[in-house]
Amino acid sequence: MENGETSEKIPNSREVFLYFLLLGFINIGGPVAQITMMYNKMVEQSQWLSKDRFVKIMGFTHMLPGPEALQLAIYVGYLKKGILGGILAGLTFIIPGALVMIILSHLYVTYGNLSQVNDVLYILKPAVLGIIGAGIIKLGKAAITNARLAAILSIATLAMLFIKIDFLVVLFLTGLVNLLLAVGAPRLNASLGLIPVFIANLKDSFFADDKWIQMAWLFLKTGLFSFGGAYASLAFLQRGAVDQFHWVTAEQLLDGVALSVASPGPFMLFTTFVGYLAGGVTGAVIATFFVFLPSFVFVILGAKYIEQAQNNRSVQAFLAGISAGVVGVILVVSLELAPSALVGAPSILIALLAFALITFLKADVARVAIGTIIVGICYAVLQSV
Repeated sequence: MENGETSEKIPNSREVFLYFLLLGFINIGGPVAQITMMYNKMVEQSQWLSKDRFVKIMGFTHMLPGPEALQLAIYVGYLKKGILGGILAGLTFIIPGALVMIILSHLYVTYGNLSQVNDVLYILKPAVLGIIGAGIIKLGKAAITNARLAAILSIATLAMLFIKIDFLVVLFLTGLVNLLLAVGAPRLNASLGLIPVFIANLKDSFFADDKWIQMAWLFLKTGLFSFGGAYASLAFLQRGAVDQFHWVTAEQLLDGVALSVASPGPFMLFTTFVGYLAGGVTGAVIATFFVFLPSFVFVILGAKYIEQAQNNRSVQAFLAGISAGVVGVILVVSLELAPSALVGAPSILIALLAFALITFLKADVARVAIGTIIVGICYAVLQSV
């Protein structure tokens, strides 16, 4: 054990369970707020982890697709209580928010056509677009660290906008190009690199025409390749649930994102909303299970290889290229969703205000979302008077 890690305390199973269950109910505000809560508890208060180990774990989760805060929870549970602890920590982090999202989805389906609800969403959706825009800026600053990655991002974005290249193909190619430019031809057989492209382009109908199997595959694919977290997963659902299967509209997808922003749990719980609209409670369960399954598998199986992966130049170069591609993917999807949210001058101003509050004034995402909901409710009341 390294210096600084010898003083780490080992919590009992009950402490792990209760902490992550509580966190599951109160972790509103996205990954930054969630990770800050965990740092305060695990490092400063309970000393479950040293600061150095916490930073190393965060470096590991940055490399994986899916929500970082969830992966951090899984890893800490695994580190302290083995596989069962990892599963338990992850489930208690997800389930409260998933239940809240299912309830909100039911209310949305039941009352979504009311004029008052539409008035609230009229205010909330452009704010969500502004939040996504702020997320693009943040991801871009982290991902684009040199001119080569900036060029890769630009070319990838143009390719998606004008040539309509599949998102997953773009992510693989951006990773491969940066790998070749940064470190030269990898030692691995080049044919292995075709596997992600093959998986990405399998037709959903290949598996079956059964809706449940199509849902399972779409959400599993989303969880497997959502480098960049919730914003990247939005791209897969836009292409799959909206454009291909027509389970939801672009407007409904944005509504789901709006609900997830102001709810506890990972941002990616808007996948639960999409699953509910596509197939009721069963669809919500399928969506939630398969979109988060890769996070459990990657963290628990990959925990032993943290040091190797972080110090492997080829892995880092490939993932850096993917991260650059992810920024382009999110940008393209945001442009496609914009017409659903920006329907007049007031909505454009709301989007710009939310973007400015988060990007320039460093406002908390949850506070912006909740504040927008309050404004939306007030607007709905005034409209009904």
